[in-house]
Amino acid sequence: MTAPVEKKVEESVKPVYSYDEDGFFADTHIAQINPKNPKQWLMPARVTTVKPALTPKFFYKIKDETKVDSGWDAVPYPASAADFVGVQIPHQSRTMHNNILRTLLTSFVQADPEHYREVAVNDKDGNKVATTVEKIPEPTPEELKERKAAEVRAQRDYLLNKTDYLVSGDYPISAEDLAKVKAYRQELRDLPEQEVFPESVEWPTEPKVKIVRE
Repeated sequence: MTAPVEKKVEESVKPVYSYDEDGFFADTHIAQINPKNPKQWLMPARVTTVKPALTPKFFYKIKDETKVDSGWDAVPYPASAADFVGVQIPHQSRTMHNNILRTLLTSFVQADPEHYREVAVNDKDGNKVATTVEKIPEPTPEELKERKAAEVRAQRDYLLNKTDYLVSGDYPISAEDLAKVKAYRQELRDLPEQEVFPESVEWPTEPKVKIVRE
């Protein structure tokens, strides 16, 4: 008795494939035969009887929402942060499609923070309505030069701090070595005066000093 019952149940239901409000595949559901009309199926909203291929890293978008046997268009996942520039992911939406997009967007921006940043899109009242990606403008030649200058100054300051103890007044070195250290430190301070600063700085050589023992 079990087999005929199971077969009867199988014949009274069939799988259908739902899509979200944007037309993208969302889930698999079951349609049932209308008990009042055995020739008619009770179909959930926004479904098709055609199964999408479900190839990894592809979205599937319904071709024709007016047809219950519509096929799907395969849409590849975005491949980089650049693919998200100008694309707005609704903040309140929690569809599978938008959740995947949101995860990809964040991971791509985190992988290339020098060129892209995640940006909130707000309405006129300041409420967040979407997330998108913005390309960070390339630095100007002046900005690149200032960035390099800051790096050189930071290294210069490190080397000065490294030799502070030698000119503290109580470190036991000879007058000759002390003069060498002071000259070295002055060369470090004068680095910004070099004509090649900051692109190709000529760094002075740190002098070697000996401890003078009494």
